[in-house]
Amino acid sequence: MLVTPSLLHVKTRTGRSQQEDAVLLRLQAGTTVDMLDGLTADQVLGRVDVPVMRTGPEKTEWQCVRDDHAAMAAAGEWPDLLEALRYTDQERIMASGGRRVAPLISEGMRSGLTSAIARADWTSAVAELAILEDVCNRNSKDYCAAQILAQAHVDLANAKRSPTAAQLSRNAWAEAAAHYAAAEDLVTRFDPIEEMSPMLAATRYALVPGIEDGGAVCRDWYEDWVDLDPEDAEAHAAHAVNMLPGWYGSLAAFEREARRAVRMTEGVTGKAAYAIFHIAAVEAFGDLSPTLDHEVFFEALGDYQSTTGCQIRANVAAHLLADMAMGFRKAGPTAAWHLTKTRAALSDVLWNRLREIQLDCWDSGNQTLAFAMAEVFGPALKRGARIVRRGDGLGTLVRRT
Repeated sequence: MLVTPSLLHVKTRTGRSQQEDAVLLRLQAGTTVDMLDGLTADQVLGRVDVPVMRTGPEKTEWQCVRDDHAAMAAAGEWPDLLEALRYTDQERIMASGGRRVAPLISEGMRSGLTSAIARADWTSAVAELAILEDVCNRNSKDYCAAQILAQAHVDLANAKRSPTAAQLSRNAWAEAAAHYAAAEDLVTRFDPIEEMSPMLAATRYALVPGIEDGGAVCRDWYEDWVDLDPEDAEAHAAHAVNMLPGWYGSLAAFEREARRAVRMTEGVTGKAAYAIFHIAAVEAFGDLSPTLDHEVFFEALGDYQSTTGCQIRANVAAHLLADMAMGFRKAGPTAAWHLTKTRAALSDVLWNRLREIQLDCWDSGNQTLAFAMAEVFGPALKRGARIVRRGDGLGTLVRRT
């Protein structure tokens, strides 16, 4: 449904049935972006007649799952929570956008601890951890109770290690190591394969950065996680970061693992895993890996979005391709081939996949959004056309007055 006739002054939605106050989209002060055919960024954005949201409905749904189960935890409804966690985990229940419901429930159950960590309130964090320890002790044969407590220890360990190594005290490092050890003890009481638990496999994999033999076990633990749930993008994203230089891999190892991930999951998700690996590299280091095979990547981005058909992935893909196209255009004639291929991939996303704009997916700002629209629809915009929803994607329309 069309929200407003202009992207410059839009009503945005946080969910499929909610609307927020209007928000102004404008370029950052002092930022200039070269548009095609003499178009300004303001002119491009002013021609966009499609739904625009600060946060897409997928992320809103994820937060609702967390909040609902956080409320249950606050009310002490632990038996019901553990039952829901076990069911959604073993049945691989999926929320919008491809996110698994079980980890979202687990996050809700740990919300008190998460809030305490965010405030750096370590006294409250210890108290929240004690609540989860009590739940685990009363349900010692339930792998879900062990997972909740183990993940809580991992959360605390990561928080203790969050400063740079130069800023870490010996005490903080020792505390983090103790939390990792406690988490390892908990998760190794159960076998993820025997329990048919992708969530337990994920928590075990989260130990990799904090244990001595992390580099030796990470590939096997990743493979177990993928075997249990080959459609879960989180497995590929987590492993991709560990395969980068500075952790347990190298650029060559990263590329080998990305291609191995495709071989493991191609029958289910096509080449999507290759895209997920390289998107994770961008999120970790701010740039694509120099090992990127562009043609494989563009095909993989299509599979990445088609796997779920969701708009959050369409926005992620469009934003990344627009960033790439901007870089290739600035590079000049030497990047002509790459620019042509990237523009073709961006056109496919905008014409055939993107139906709404989720602003939180456009990390580099509205200038990238304006560039993407001008790159694909520039000639039509010069003739007075506006960008509208058409079929499964976007198109142009000249409105008659």
